[in-house]
Amino acid sequence: MNIKKLINLGAIALSLSCLPAYAQTLYNTYADGDLILDFSKSGATYDVEVDIGNLASLTNAAKTAGGTLQITAYNATNQLVGIFGNVNNLSFSVFGIQNNASGSVAANTSWLSDQQAGSSPNSAPNDLTGSVQNSLKTTENGILGLDGFGGYNSLGLLPWSIANSAGPTVAIIPSGNVNGYTHLAGSFNGAPSGFPTITTSSTFSSGGSVTADLFEFDPGQGPTHQAIFDGDFTFNSDGTLDFTSITPAPEPSVYGLLGTGLLLVALRHRYFGTKSDNIKI
Repeated sequence: MNIKKLINLGAIALSLSCLPAYAQTLYNTYADGDLILDFSKSGATYDVEVDIGNLASLTNAAKTAGGTLQITAYNATNQLVGIFGNVNNLSFSVFGIQNNASGSVAANTSWLSDQQAGSSPNSAPNDLTGSVQNSLKTTENGILGLDGFGGYNSLGLLPWSIANSAGPTVAIIPSGNVNGYTHLAGSFNGAPSGFPTITTSSTFSSGGSVTADLFEFDPGQGPTHQAIFDGDFTFNSDGTLDFTSITPAPEPSVYGLLGTGLLLVALRHRYFGTKSDNIKI
């Protein structure tokens, strides 16, 4: 075999193996600490709620994908355009609650997204007091249909076995439901900026994107529940959503593959720098 060809093929194979898988499909059922993506629209009949998994899994998947992960747990055509007609004037929000301590995540940790204003990340919103944190927890648990201790109550909207369910990760919920996102989050005023939603423009479907910062409120951080920046969610005019991790560096194994690829390139340059160096075996 021609050594030059062998080294060339090896370098190409290693280069391709370093390319990240961009889109990944996540979670099938709700678990304590999962983040919920909600889509809503003024005057619409339904909300669309999507379980996108917990922050640690999202962050790891984004790092594996090179820093940014496209979330594919919902169908942009059927479940967004099909419900709302288009993505103009469409609001989205990401929220979550960890009722019970799990690993490094403390009990009663909450997550809320907030629209980015020009730079990444926003200045962290004001910290939450204990009473506001408890009110936020009650609101989030109400939307999730939880009893406050991680169990489902009789009014539960999740997991995704409710009427009008659109699939294992998506729930289509009447906007007028007393435990729905539009009803509960729309009346919540305790958190910074209320229960914030990010709303697209009236011409958004023609092109563009809008970004929300995700903040974590950890009751273990000081006398108030301080806001910690955890990453960005970017909603695009084609209906897709991207999550960008705050730690986008490749995994060590990727560095190893890249290093091996560079070594092969160096070997190729050393042994085949001129056309006359053509050695066959």
